[in-house]
Amino acid sequence: MYRKTSRRVPNLSVHEPPPLGMKRGSIPGSHGNHGRIYLFARVRLIAVMKIISVCTILLVLVVPFVAEAGVDQVRELATLDSSGETVKSIRNDVRKSIYVIKSRRPDHELPELKFYAYTVKKNDTFWTILARSSQDIDTLLSVNGFSTPKDIVPGRKIYIPNMRGTVVSGSDAKKISRMLRENQIRPEYVYRVNRCSGFEKKYLFIPCGKISNLERSLFLGTGFMYPLPQKRAPHLTSRFGKRRNPFNYRNIEFHSGVDVSCPRGSEVLAARDGKVIFTGFEGGYGNLVVVQHECGYRSYYGHLSRPLVRPGDTVKRGAVVGLSGNTGRTTGPHLHFEVRRGDVAVNPGILLKD
Repeated sequence: MYRKTSRRVPNLSVHEPPPLGMKRGSIPGSHGNHGRIYLFARVRLIAVMKIISVCTILLVLVVPFVAEAGVDQVRELATLDSSGETVKSIRNDVRKSIYVIKSRRPDHELPELKFYAYTVKKNDTFWTILARSSQDIDTLLSVNGFSTPKDIVPGRKIYIPNMRGTVVSGSDAKKISRMLRENQIRPEYVYRVNRCSGFEKKYLFIPCGKISNLERSLFLGTGFMYPLPQKRAPHLTSRFGKRRNPFNYRNIEFHSGVDVSCPRGSEVLAARDGKVIFTGFEGGYGNLVVVQHECGYRSYYGHLSRPLVRPGDTVKRGAVVGLSGNTGRTTGPHLHFEVRRGDVAVNPGILLKD
């Protein structure tokens, strides 16, 4: 069996910092009060970095696109109450743009593209926002860079356009061509909405454009399988998000995955087809395997007793990538399963039922 002793993560530093923000080979919280102080500071840093990462996605996609497209300003949307005039206007524009494009009407009949900034309220969900604004999954996902419907949390600012569509890079000619062909969208509609005469802009909004089925399934959580043989119902011992430090219950920390109880030596399975980019010891994760998937997703399998794959290996969904164990920062044998899109941790609990 293969055992990697090097701690170097191939290409990992190019894409994101070490998992959980830990220094490689370090196990925070292991040296009394200094360890607890370090852990608390690290948890706060992780939370801040997560917020920064989310904001970065919005800035990278929305702000440059708005400037490039010539949209005068992003308007504030105070409420999604269906009786409000702004919401009525958004819904009417959505219906009109769909009618014009699907009926192949003249491009000058399309409404002007507008964006609205909305701050998520306490009882909002991804699905209620979708319904009240007459949007679809692809639009809100693409414009806001969401990784899962659970990214909608109170206080978060999101962007809502007045028509359905997707934001794409103007340099991705193949993706634009495929999207126009598959959705029967005339190029002149794209030119009109983006106030341009070609696809040379940095970012483009494709009206009535759709993301791929793969991207949608990953977003909805149907793209990954359960990473352990389902001989019995899975039992989650620790969920995604804020939790009490299992080594010091007075401290709160952010948990970037889910912990699933299993006997030491259980087979750990690849949750989706992909390419192994790291195997080895990684701080609190212990022995870790990281698999790269499509659309910027990665899956992490931590606390293994032994990895059974090498960096560079191509693995199929359900292939054995390692054996579960008790390495790293643990209180007992279990599997730490984590999913990330870029450097943002995604709640994999939507994949597992206990």
